[in-house]
Amino acid sequence: MSRLAAVLIVLGFAALAALPASCFVHRASDDYGCGSDGDCKDGRVCDTTGFCVIASSASCPSPCTSCDVVDKTCRIECNSGKPCGNVQCPPGYDCTIRCTNSGACGSIDCAQGRSCDIACLGSASCGNLNCGPSSCSVRCSGVAACPSVDCAASCSCDVDCNQSNECPSMSCPIGAGPCTANGSAGAPCDSSEPGCGLCLRL
Repeated sequence: MSRLAAVLIVLGFAALAALPASCFVHRASDDYGCGSDGDCKDGRVCDTTGFCVIASSASCPSPCTSCDVVDKTCRIECNSGKPCGNVQCPPGYDCTIRCTNSGACGSIDCAQGRSCDIACLGSASCGNLNCGPSSCSVRCSGVAACPSVDCAASCSCDVDCNQSNECPSMSCPIGAGPCTANGSAGAPCDSSEPGCGLCLRL
C-alpha cells in the first residue's frame, strides 16, 4: 500500500469518527430560546435576542438608556446631544421618558408599556403622545411641548400643563364623568376624579 493511500484511509476514518459527534451533539442554546420571561427557568429572563439569560447579563431593550430587566423598568433620556426621534416604550415595561429640549422627541407611544411617566420640557420638545390602556403621567412645559395627548383609553391619566399653549389637544378617560382636573370636558386629565385611576397591576 502506498503512503498516500494509507494517509487517505486514516483521514477517512477520522472523518467518520467525527461525523456522529457533529450531527448529534445536543446544543445547550436550543433549551434557552424564548419569547417572553415565562419561557425561562431558574430566575433567568428573556433577553432582546430571544434567549433566556442570567438577569445581570441581559441587555436593555431599545430605546432604553438604562433599565432593570427583572423589574421591567426603562429610562429613556432624550436631549440635544441625543435626540430620540419617535419613542416606543418596550412591551411590559414601566417607562420613564425625559425629553429635555426642543425636538428631543418625536411621537411617543406607550400602548404596549405597563406604564409611562413622560416629561416634555421645552418648546416643541415632543410630538404626539399615545398613552394606550395603561397608567400615564405627563408633564408638559414650553410652547407646544405636547401638541396632542391621547389617553382616552388609559386606566389612569394625569397631565400637568397649561392647556392654552403647552398641550392644546387632549383626550382624557371617562369615569363617573370626564377624568379631568375639574370634572368637566376640556380640562387637563386628572385620575383623582370619581371612577378614574382604576389601573390593576398584575
